[in-house]
Amino acid sequence: MSSDEETQPEPTATSAVEPEKKGPKPGVIYLSRVPPYMKPNKMRNIMSQFGDIGRIFLQPEDTDVRKRRKITGGSGKKKFTEGWIEFKRKKIARAVVAALNGNIIGGKKGSYYHDDIWSMKYLPRFKWAHLTEKLAYDAAVRRKRLQTELSQVKRETSFFLEQVDKKKQITSIKRKREEKGQSVEAATSGEPSAKQRQLASTTAKKEKSLPGSILSSVFTQ
Repeated sequence: MSSDEETQPEPTATSAVEPEKKGPKPGVIYLSRVPPYMKPNKMRNIMSQFGDIGRIFLQPEDTDVRKRRKITGGSGKKKFTEGWIEFKRKKIARAVVAALNGNIIGGKKGSYYHDDIWSMKYLPRFKWAHLTEKLAYDAAVRRKRLQTELSQVKRETSFFLEQVDKKKQITSIKRKREEKGQSVEAATSGEPSAKQRQLASTTAKKEKSLPGSILSSVFTQ
């Protein structure tokens, strides 16, 4: 065997069954309220003072809410409504909640977040995969709601177009009747038309012009 080749030691029975050492379990904190306009990087900088941070997720606010706030003269900056912070040690996560929940953020006096209050809770037996599932479910609910709203808009649009077509048909019928000299009001109300009134007047005149002898002979028979 050449000198460049290295011999690998054969695994012993002890090393084969020896379990791997488990590291500390992570703990997740839930923020029911994120200080206004605080971004994930700022949140990480603050929380990393208490221990090692794993993952952070802050839920962005709805885009429609942000647009309405900007239209009414408010700030157009991005806000977050809630958040989850993963500490690499759940013991640290519990201690952070016990120390910060309900207290002001503090820091330098006069800073933007100094007087804001923490609102947080430790989530026992919560894993990051649970958050992934929750976000996927929320996204599916939003898609379903959007599909329902789009279907409603389509139905309303279809009904409106049908009404427009009916209006056009009625207008066309009225115009044709007017072109033929027939009164639209007479056609709709059941009153006699101008031609019918003229014919009735002519008949009445003819009856008046008949000689009295002829009329008497008709009624005596």
